[in-house]
Amino acid sequence: MKKNVTLKARETAATNSDFYNLFRPIAPSIDLIGKVAQVISALTEGVTIWYITQSEMAGSSKILSIAVSIIAMILVIAVLELGGRKFLQVLTRAIVWKRLKNAWYIGLFGIVLAITLGMGILSFNLSTNGIHHAFVSNVPVVANFDDSDLKKEYRNNVKEITRRFEKDYVLIKENYQDRIAGTKDNFDAKIESAKMKVEQYNAKYKKGAKWAKSQAEKHQKIAGTLEMEKTTLVTGIQTDHSRKLEAWQTKKDKAIEAEKERMDKAVEKGETAIMKIHESKYVNASFWGNLFSFFVGFSVILAFICIVSVEVYRRGAGIQVTYQEEEKDRSILEIFWFGLKARFDTFLRRKAEKFAKINSPSLGNNSSIGFNYPKTFATNETRELLTNKNEDNPF
Repeated sequence: MKKNVTLKARETAATNSDFYNLFRPIAPSIDLIGKVAQVISALTEGVTIWYITQSEMAGSSKILSIAVSIIAMILVIAVLELGGRKFLQVLTRAIVWKRLKNAWYIGLFGIVLAITLGMGILSFNLSTNGIHHAFVSNVPVVANFDDSDLKKEYRNNVKEITRRFEKDYVLIKENYQDRIAGTKDNFDAKIESAKMKVEQYNAKYKKGAKWAKSQAEKHQKIAGTLEMEKTTLVTGIQTDHSRKLEAWQTKKDKAIEAEKERMDKAVEKGETAIMKIHESKYVNASFWGNLFSFFVGFSVILAFICIVSVEVYRRGAGIQVTYQEEEKDRSILEIFWFGLKARFDTFLRRKAEKFAKINSPSLGNNSSIGFNYPKTFATNETRELLTNKNEDNPF
């Protein structure tokens, strides 16, 4: 089992006491502010990644989409924030300590600089755009105006208008029928009277009264004249009735159209009110989104400035950061895991050797009786070899 080594950062003592005493009181605050700003940046980046993954996996399982979103958030935040901090520290130290000695230093410095710039730009955009999107996306979608009550009222009003005009139509129709009937009855009686007189005078004429012929012709003309007058009056009444029906229909259509326009205006007014409420909410959300985006963007830049400031402070105070590898004891779980793998590997190896009929090395067929004494006493070198062997394979 390989040794578990951890990298420890150690600071040397300050060499510039004046600079150290001047800026030492605020140095921890600068470092803390930078870390808090990075936490704000990390949270807003997480919000952006959450929205992106949730929208792209909208049709997937809820558990799967949440798991993928959390993993993506952790990976992106770890790369941008932890990686960005380490990369920016190295770049700043290389500049302030003038460590760019040759082309190898400059080449790797350029690569790290390009990566750091990319991570910084990505972190800034994710944080600012994400928080703005979080505010704006929470504005409810414009709801359709519920015009069911207005439509119900419109239908009831149309029914009332129709009922009222139907009464008017009945009155117009009854008036027309009464006029027609009265005119016909009046003229029919006169015409019938004239025709009876014609028959009477024709009967007298047939009996020899020649003067009766002229009277019969006279009353015949009167009957014809009455027929013409009757037709003319009936036609006039019918024409007047048609005009009244047209006027009635026009008034009815106008009343229904006015009711329709009133309903349309009410619906338009309601929709306008809803749109104004939505626009007000959107403007309010956009304002707070822009404000928080500015705050988050400033936090991202502040984090970069604080990281650089800490390294500038160390350079001014003459404090160098050195790294040392220290051996770290493995956890019980890790030891158990390596032991389990070793046991499993030995088991499979024996099965494979048995299958391939390969004899494993043994100590011989002769079994000893009693105690086995070492041929030589253990020295310091043999003890060290045995210790290293046990460390490599404790099982």
